[in-house]
Amino acid sequence: MNAEKYHFSDFTTENYSRLLRLAKQNFTFKTFNDFNPENEFVIWRHDVDFSMHRALKMAKIEAKQGIKATYFVLLHSEFYNLLEKEISYLLKQIIELGHDIGLHFDSHYYNINNETDLESKLLFEKGIIENVFNLSINSFCFHINNTFTLGCNKTHYAGLLNAFSDYFQKQVSYCSDSNGYWRFKRLEDVLSDKGIKQLQVLTHPELWQDEVMSPRQRVHRCAELRSEKSKQWYNDILKNNNRENIDW
Repeated sequence: MNAEKYHFSDFTTENYSRLLRLAKQNFTFKTFNDFNPENEFVIWRHDVDFSMHRALKMAKIEAKQGIKATYFVLLHSEFYNLLEKEISYLLKQIIELGHDIGLHFDSHYYNINNETDLESKLLFEKGIIENVFNLSINSFCFHINNTFTLGCNKTHYAGLLNAFSDYFQKQVSYCSDSNGYWRFKRLEDVLSDKGIKQLQVLTHPELWQDEVMSPRQRVHRCAELRSEKSKQWYNDILKNNNRENIDW
């Protein structure tokens, strides 16, 4: 029953491609860098919480359709290390496909409770990503909001456009797949609504898989593949350096 109630079949890569085509029919795609508040648009945003591999998969689908999206990346993910060689390479491929990169900022990591500290740490993390990946970061969004971040409604902090600003919360329609299900309305219904003229769409790449899965299965798949990759890395390091891989 949950499969129908929460529309599990919506969250496949095949359906994702179809939804992009629907969006192209009804909206003009813009990014946080080039949208005009006076015009109609859709800003397509990804919060990369769990899997850079799935992010690249979606980035390729979008590029094939001529769509430019914004990928917000974490420095403090529990599922991937942005500075790990393989993950860095995946992000570089997303950049090469022409997509924008934003900062997905985890205020919890620093226990931030004031705007002075917020701006200081935003600049710090912005600098890391810009230096490592040789690009400019112009926008950010919060990771897992709390009472403090929900009150941070200014258009910009530390010179970065705030995806949670008053403008985006109050004047732009919003559709999110957080936690693997539609938090408000189904994306298909939103994209078909002729009354919506300005829209921000949030997706999390790891929540879209090639096969129909429950939200829990999608996240567990990322964790399990991450585990297998780490174990394989260890085995390969020993083998390549002529070391014994001792077990019982």
